[in-house]
Amino acid sequence: MLPALLSYSAVGLVLFFIHQLLLFPQVFLRPLAPLLFYVGLRASLPVSLTVAVVLGLLQDSYALAPLGVQVMGALIPVVTARLARRRFLFKSAGPVVLGMLAALGLQELGLRLTLMLLGFPIHLGEELSWRCGLELVVTAVLTPVFFGLFRFWDNLPRHLGRSRRQVPASW
Repeated sequence: MLPALLSYSAVGLVLFFIHQLLLFPQVFLRPLAPLLFYVGLRASLPVSLTVAVVLGLLQDSYALAPLGVQVMGALIPVVTARLARRRFLFKSAGPVVLGMLAALGLQELGLRLTLMLLGFPIHLGEELSWRCGLELVVTAVLTPVFFGLFRFWDNLPRHLGRSRRQVPASW
């Protein structure tokens, strides 16, 4: 449990910094949402919830929103993935894209609803621009690519373990 938690948290940290420091103004993409969706499908419930809370707190520390808003937003893809059927989502790219698009839509709706309930002057349909829609669609379409990268990361220790040459005990 601990290696998976540390591994997914490290990948999330790297994705967060790449997104915030290199890609943010120009690239319409949310790379943490596919990671959280993938973790929700693959890992156990305690690991996936812990990764979502850790990455949500990381986003909260960087954003200007009140503490806990991004945590709730990070939990939505995990819960959506847990409700989805694992076998159904890993068969082909189409269901993965649709599942991710649903999770992203629910995440955006949940964040807006939370901010509205906290008293911020925001309405559910206000300020929904082409940028937000493009960001959701691009992220959903690229989710199978992210899943391939995450599967490669999951299988990397196994591949490294098999490819090492065994040194004889007499050496």
